Amino acid sequence: MAELNLISRGFESIAAKPVTTLPRLLVKLGCILFGHSVDNSRFGRDALGSKVCLCGSAYLQKGGEETRIRHTVSCFIGQHSYIRAGERSGHREYVCVQCGHPLLFALQNDVYSNEAFFRKSVRYLCNLFGHRVHAVIERAGFSEYACECGHSFLKRARRLKKVKHPLICLLAGHYVSHVEQRGNYSEYVCRNCGHTFLFADCLAGASPLTVVR
Repeated sequence: MAELNLISRGFESIAAKPVTTLPRLLVKLGCILFGHSVDNSRFGRDALGSKVCLCGSAYLQKGGEETRIRHTVSCFIGQHSYIRAGERSGHREYVCVQCGHPLLFALQNDVYSNEAFFRKSVRYLCNLFGHRVHAVIERAGFSEYACECGHSFLKRARRLKKVKHPLICLLAGHYVSHVEQRGNYSEYVCRNCGHTFLFADCLAGASPLTVVR
């Protein structure tokens, strides 16, 4: 399997390049086993032209290369922390200030329209049994869909009514590549499930993101 080959090559890379500190080694091992970590609040403060993981690897490139990112457990088990990202195609979009998970609600169904910041848990029934989705728009070669829970997807297939999360994404994380630049964010999509992510981009004029405690 391609994913297992990538993990194997990652271990070989560590063996070939001496690591000066144990913490850095543990970070690298974590990225190989679970995928790279993401943090939108850090991206929003970073003035670099490219994003760099805590393990030292440049990632989330915009030239079509894939990046394997891990699940942010605190968001999945706890709650996402959302701020407004904008309005488009009759929908209002929000983004998690930590993991980059977007929410997309039809304007008439948006119960958070008066909130500058809010926390929201994952709807686990949708994760288990699938998202009942409606079509939003055709863009970037994809059909975009959104569930009433706010989860959005970019899929090649058209006229879908239900989208499920494949087991590979639960076990191995998401393999994402760049889709397009939208305002202050770079959008990425997982090749296996169509899950989208919005990551803050300082060079696009984004203000630093602050997690409200």
